[in-house]
Amino acid sequence: MSRVGVEALLTSGRTLKQGRAMELGKLGPEYLKEVAYCEMDTVTLESLGLEEGDPVLVETQYGSVIVSSKVDRRAEPGVVFIPCGPYANAVIGSETESTGMPKFKGITAQLFAAKGKTVLDVEKLLKKMVEGA
Repeated sequence: MSRVGVEALLTSGRTLKQGRAMELGKLGPEYLKEVAYCEMDTVTLESLGLEEGDPVLVETQYGSVIVSSKVDRRAEPGVVFIPCGPYANAVIGSETESTGMPKFKGITAQLFAAKGKTVLDVEKLLKKMVEGA
Protein backbone atom coordinates (compact mmCIF):
# COMPACT_ATOMS: atom_id res chain seq x y z
CA MET A 1 0.00 0.00 0.00
CA SER A 2 1.25 3.44 -0.87
CA ARG A 3 1.73 5.83 2.04
CA VAL A 4 1.52 8.84 -0.27
CA GLY A 5 -1.96 10.04 0.51
CA VAL A 6 -4.44 12.71 -0.36
CA GLU A 7 -6.32 14.66 2.30
CA ALA A 8 -10.04 15.15 1.72
CA LEU A 9 -13.26 16.00 3.49
CA LEU A 10 -15.41 12.89 3.85
CA THR A 11 -19.18 13.09 3.55
CA SER A 12 -21.76 10.36 3.83
CA GLY A 13 -25.43 10.04 3.14
CA ARG A 14 -28.17 7.84 1.78
CA THR A 15 -28.39 6.97 -1.90
CA LEU A 16 -31.32 5.58 -3.82
CA LYS A 17 -29.36 2.50 -4.93
CA GLN A 18 -28.11 1.89 -1.40
CA GLY A 19 -31.69 2.01 -0.10
CA ARG A 20 -32.92 -0.43 -2.74
CA ALA A 21 -30.05 -2.85 -2.11
CA MET A 22 -30.66 -2.67 1.65
CA GLU A 23 -34.18 -4.05 1.06
CA LEU A 24 -32.65 -7.10 -0.66
CA GLY A 25 -30.49 -7.87 2.37
CA LYS A 26 -27.47 -6.25 3.94
CA LEU A 27 -25.27 -9.34 3.52
CA GLY A 28 -25.90 -9.72 -0.20
CA PRO A 29 -23.73 -8.76 -3.17
CA GLU A 30 -26.10 -5.97 -4.26
CA TYR A 31 -25.71 -4.16 -0.94
CA LEU A 32 -21.92 -4.60 -0.97
CA LYS A 33 -21.78 -3.04 -4.44
CA GLU A 34 -23.82 -0.03 -3.33
CA VAL A 35 -22.07 0.83 -0.05
CA ALA A 36 -18.44 -0.32 -0.35
CA TYR A 37 -17.07 2.54 -2.45
CA CYS A 38 -15.65 6.02 -2.15
CA GLU A 39 -16.65 8.56 -4.77
CA MET A 40 -14.09 11.20 -5.71
CA ASP A 41 -13.17 13.55 -8.52
CA THR A 42 -10.79 12.45 -11.27
CA VAL A 43 -7.95 14.65 -9.97
CA THR A 44 -7.99 12.85 -6.61
CA LEU A 45 -8.17 9.46 -8.29
CA GLU A 46 -5.22 10.29 -10.54
CA SER A 47 -3.25 11.80 -7.63
CA LEU A 48 -3.47 8.42 -5.93
CA GLY A 49 -2.34 6.62 -9.09
CA LEU A 50 -5.62 4.71 -9.22
CA GLU A 51 -8.05 3.69 -11.90
CA GLU A 52 -11.75 3.59 -11.17
CA GLY A 53 -12.59 0.41 -9.27
CA ASP A 54 -9.16 0.06 -7.65
CA PRO A 55 -9.20 -0.32 -3.86
CA VAL A 56 -8.57 2.76 -1.77
CA LEU A 57 -7.80 2.98 1.94
CA VAL A 58 -9.79 5.69 3.73
CA GLU A 59 -8.45 6.70 7.15
CA THR A 60 -9.92 9.14 9.68
CA GLN A 61 -9.30 9.72 13.36
CA TYR A 62 -12.09 7.17 13.99
CA GLY A 63 -10.80 4.26 11.93
CA SER A 64 -9.96 2.99 8.48
CA VAL A 65 -11.57 0.94 5.75
CA ILE A 66 -10.74 -0.32 2.28
CA VAL A 67 -13.37 0.37 -0.36
CA SER A 68 -13.49 0.57 -4.15
CA SER A 69 -12.73 3.87 -5.82
CA LYS A 70 -15.43 5.42 -7.93
CA VAL A 71 -15.41 8.59 -10.03
CA ASP A 72 -18.07 11.21 -9.54
CA ARG A 73 -17.64 13.68 -12.40
CA ARG A 74 -19.59 16.29 -10.39
CA ALA A 75 -17.44 15.94 -7.26
CA GLU A 76 -15.40 18.87 -6.07
CA PRO A 77 -11.69 18.28 -5.56
CA GLY A 78 -10.99 17.52 -1.93
CA VAL A 79 -14.46 16.17 -1.14
CA VAL A 80 -15.21 12.43 -1.13
CA PHE A 81 -18.36 10.45 -0.43
CA ILE A 82 -19.07 7.00 1.06
CA PRO A 83 -22.74 5.91 1.21
CA CYS A 84 -24.21 5.27 4.66
CA GLY A 85 -23.60 1.75 5.82
CA PRO A 86 -20.95 -0.32 7.56
CA TYR A 87 -18.06 1.03 5.45
CA ALA A 88 -18.91 4.64 6.30
CA ASN A 89 -19.51 3.63 9.92
CA ALA A 90 -15.93 2.32 10.09
CA VAL A 91 -14.59 5.86 9.55
CA ILE A 92 -17.27 8.05 11.14
CA GLY A 93 -17.26 8.68 14.87
CA SER A 94 -20.13 7.76 17.17
CA GLU A 95 -20.19 11.07 19.08
CA THR A 96 -23.52 12.84 18.55
CA GLU A 97 -22.85 16.08 20.44
CA SER A 98 -26.28 15.62 22.11
CA THR A 99 -28.13 15.60 18.78
CA GLY A 100 -28.68 11.86 18.52
CA MET A 101 -26.98 11.78 15.10
CA PRO A 102 -23.26 11.35 14.41
CA LYS A 103 -21.43 13.81 12.21
CA PHE A 104 -21.81 12.51 8.64
CA LYS A 105 -20.28 15.49 6.84
CA GLY A 106 -16.93 17.24 6.74
CA ILE A 107 -14.75 14.62 8.42
CA THR A 108 -11.05 15.01 7.65
CA ALA A 109 -9.81 11.88 5.89
CA GLN A 110 -6.64 10.60 4.29
CA LEU A 111 -6.91 8.46 1.16
CA PHE A 112 -4.22 6.00 0.09
CA ALA A 113 -3.92 3.67 -2.89
CA ALA A 114 -4.54 0.11 -1.71
CA LYS A 115 -3.70 -1.87 -4.83
CA GLY A 116 -3.52 -5.56 -4.09
CA LYS A 117 -5.83 -5.22 -1.08
CA THR A 118 -9.35 -6.63 -0.94
CA VAL A 119 -12.61 -4.94 -0.03
CA LEU A 120 -14.05 -7.12 2.72
CA ASP A 121 -17.63 -8.29 2.36
CA VAL A 122 -20.08 -6.91 4.92
CA GLU A 123 -19.95 -9.93 7.21
CA LYS A 124 -16.13 -9.98 7.34
CA LEU A 125 -15.99 -6.20 7.85
CA LEU A 126 -18.41 -6.35 10.77
CA LYS A 127 -16.51 -9.24 12.33
CA LYS A 128 -13.28 -7.25 12.02
CA MET A 129 -14.93 -4.20 13.59
CA VAL A 130 -16.34 -6.19 16.52
CA GLU A 131 -13.33 -8.40 17.16
CA GLY A 132 -10.69 -5.85 16.23
CA ALA A 133 -8.96 -8.42 14.05
